Parts: sequence; structure tokens; C-alpha cells
Amino acid sequence: MADLTSDYVVVGGGLAGCVVASRLSQNGKDVILLEAGPDPAGNDATAFFLTGLSLQGGELDYAYPSEPVPTTASRVHHLSAGKALGGGTVINFGGWLRGDAADYDEWAELAGDKRWSYQGLKPWFVKSEKFYDSSADPQEHGFDGPMQVTSIVGADDGQRKYPLRETVKKAWAELGVSHNVDRKNGASAGLNEMHENADSKGMRQPSNVVYPLDKVNVLTNAPVYRVIFDDAKKATGVELVDGRKVTARKEVIVSAGAYQTPKILMLSGVGPSAELAKHGITVVHEAPQVGQNLHDHYAIHLAYRLRDPSLGYAFGSPGFQNPAFFKGLPWDWIANQTLPEDIVSKHKNETKPDWDKRNVYEILTAYVVPGIPGIPIDGTHISTSTMLLLPTSRGTVTLRSSSPTDLPRIQPNYLSTQHDRDALVHATRRTIKVLTATENMKGIVESEAPPVKEGLEGLTPLTPDASDEVILDRLQRTGEQHQHSGGTAAMGRVVDGEGKVFGVAGLRVADASIIPVPLGGHPQATLYAVAEQLASMILADS
Repeated sequence: MADLTSDYVVVGGGLAGCVVASRLSQNGKDVILLEAGPDPAGNDATAFFLTGLSLQGGELDYAYPSEPVPTTASRVHHLSAGKALGGGTVINFGGWLRGDAADYDEWAELAGDKRWSYQGLKPWFVKSEKFYDSSADPQEHGFDGPMQVTSIVGADDGQRKYPLRETVKKAWAELGVSHNVDRKNGASAGLNEMHENADSKGMRQPSNVVYPLDKVNVLTNAPVYRVIFDDAKKATGVELVDGRKVTARKEVIVSAGAYQTPKILMLSGVGPSAELAKHGITVVHEAPQVGQNLHDHYAIHLAYRLRDPSLGYAFGSPGFQNPAFFKGLPWDWIANQTLPEDIVSKHKNETKPDWDKRNVYEILTAYVVPGIPGIPIDGTHISTSTMLLLPTSRGTVTLRSSSPTDLPRIQPNYLSTQHDRDALVHATRRTIKVLTATENMKGIVESEAPPVKEGLEGLTPLTPDASDEVILDRLQRTGEQHQHSGGTAAMGRVVDGEGKVFGVAGLRVADASIIPVPLGGHPQATLYAVAEQLASMILADS
């Protein structure tokens, strides 16, 4: 195929790349979109979130191996990231949950740009949504956007009410956690209804489908090697791994994700000079923060043995047959939690003073067991996910070599700060308490059920009075990434408030790598708003 030319070249056809390319093309711009993976159309497993569980670690998932992490028993973690047109929206679990307003305000402060505060992002949250509840506050939710968003109970004409829905709600009330119905003013702490970006039939809505690409020149299976610069340090296009060149008359926009974006920048000569010198790469611009500041959400999945599986509480039971239960993942409530003041004050040098009010961790209940080793999916167990949303640990992404086909070297450094260990031990203890020690749940759940696998010998069921050391040991030996990485080309450090890379011209970044701090929610709702705002900025410049 001959070399190509376009006004805009977008590198990466994931969530943000598809949104940016679509919006530019809808406004009459000439756009080429380059995606390293295939077009997943025709893969039946991508249609629904439940079937999508089988995609983890498969051909549409990079499943990057991390470096061994000393603070998680020196384990190698396999870090999921979509390798397909649509990116993570093809393999994710569909959660649509924003962070707290304070998270975005901290981002705006670091970026020196109020457009990234909660109020600054709110119009773009609204623009991206088609919210299920027409009575919701129009200042908080949109009703005409491309992305359909529903609650669990609002799905399938209200038929998707799981058997333990009210019981779990009452169990949380026993611990003083009440239903946060409206999430007003960007406050998410409390018991929240899980929201999903599923359509009316429970089907997945990938970004490349919801945001039309019919006017975009899309090339799949087209991995990019590097950005090409002229002598004035202006990006003029990109070189593909196969040697082809694609010229950008106006801008190159890198949207390759938190792991690939810093790799492409460094291979292009934009990064820490010492790192580039190690691999014989000529420095175009010294950017020491490229690949630094990697943040992610670390979580533990726990299984609970039911006292009477015949009651049909879980996926796999003969009594768990309502067709509505399978339209999306079998979950309903998500408890967003602050940290107690004693943990906040203990770590006041690492945290913000309002962390006793912000959503620092979340606990969700699921009626299916998500691949916990040795735990059958036969209706005998339910599960929880306990996730640290505002970690203080930071990792790195560096080059393995100068070869574009080598995966980046990723050191996520999970649980590397005492704050993160204390916070997640507290959160895990609280999870076990609500599932096994509340009046509403202890008659239903027999006990927590440890995973069974070679290398995990000696684990015993966790109880609310287990020692911190026992809980931490379980976290280190069995916890895992929740696929929410970002920060490796951070706004205010690597890019400015419009995603433009400092020190060069004609180059932007538009993906999770620009988000400078972790967010107390799931990233995709935010990333759609981010991509919408960045697209508007690019159009304004044009």
C-alpha cells in the first residue's frame, strides 16, 4: 500500500481515538485512524459483557506482562488493554461511574486549567450521555448523547432485579452506608446503583460503533513505530512498524493508551534523555516525565460460599434463570467509601486533607465468581470486588529496547506505599464484615472461600477479625489490576491543558495517559468526556 496523507493522523483506535477521529470527521476534517489490532466485528464474544469475560487474555487483549512487583509477592501481573478497533470498550465490563468532583478539581489544579475541573468537564459528561432516567437532573446528565447509560434496575423494563438486591442494600445500611440516589454535585460516596453503558438489549456499545467512523480512513492491523518530526520539531506524520509513512498536514494525535503512548513518544525521541540514550534513540525533546506517574486501581476479588445454593442467588444455579439477569454482568450495588480519619491523619503527608470525604475505595457485589482459582461457577458462591481508587503508589513505563515490536517494560508498583496497604486492608476488612457479619447476610453466606491454586497454599477464610498481616498477605498474593491505568503522559508535566506535547509542535495526546491523578470512579465515563473536550479544542484550533 502506498504512503498516505491526511490533515489529522490519530494513532490508536481505542475509546478516545475513535471519539476524536469521529468528531473531527463529522466536522468535515480529513482523518486517518491507525489501529494496531484488528476490527473485532463478527466476534460474537464482543457483543455482551458476560461473553466478554472470555476475551480477557485473548487475541483482543495485549495482556502486558508487568515486571515482577516486590510488594505483591514478586508476582508478574498481566495488564489488560484492548488490542482492537474500539480498544478497551471491546473487552471491558461496562461500568459507567464518574469520580468525585474533588478528583477533577485536583486534576485542574495540577494542569493549571479549570476546563478539567468537575464544572469544566460537566458539559462533556452531559454531551456524551443518553441517560436512562429522564427525570434526572439535566445539569448532571445528558439525554441526547451517543452513549446509552442505564442502571441495573432500570435495564430490561425493570426486570433485572437480582435476588439479593434488597438484602445487600440492608446489609450496608447496618454499617451506616445509605443509598446515594442522586449523586448531586459530583459526590459519589455512599451506596450507588451500578450504571452501565449497555443498550436496551444489554449489548455492548464499543466506541467505534457508537461514534461513527464512516467518514474516517481507518487502517486496522497497522501498529505505529514512531512520530516523525521535521527540523523545527514539528510532527509531520508517523512511521508504521512495516515501514510505511503516513503524513499529517496539521496534527498527529496519539491515543494509544497508558502503556503504548509513552512507548511511542520515547521511540520518537520525546522522553527522558537517559532512557533514550540507553537504546540509542536521538532526543527530539527532553521530557523526563514521559512514562512516569503510572497510576492504576488495584483490587481483590473474594468469593463467599452460600449456605443454601438451591435458593438461586448466583450464576450457575438452576434457580438463577431470569433472562434479564444475563443482560450485563450480574451485579447491582457499588459502595463508594471514604477512609476513616485515623488512616487519613496517619498518612496526611501522602494524601489530601479531604480524603476523609472523598471516594477512596469501592466495594461491589456480584452474583458470579470472576475467575477466582478453584471456585466453581455453579451457583454455590457469590463474590465481591474491593478496589483502591485513590492510590498513592506510582509506577513506570519504560522501553525494553528500541524495537517497535517489543512490549514496553511496565513496573506498576502496586501497594508500594504504607497508605495503600493500610487503606486496602481496611477496605477488605469492611467488605468481609458486610458479607459475613451483618444480620442481613450472615444467614445467607457461610464464609469467605479462599482461592485454591498451586502457590496459594495455606490460605484460610478471611473473617472480620483477621489480623492486618493476614489480610495484607492475601492482598499481596491474590490482588490484581482492575484495568484502569493512566498518568504516563500527564497533563501539566508532559502535555498542556489542550493535550499538546510540551517542547514540540503538531503533536497531542488524547487518552488516559494525560490524566495526572487517579480518579475515584471507573475511567470510561470520564474518558468519553475527555475525548469530547479534546476534540472540541482541536476543532477550535483548526
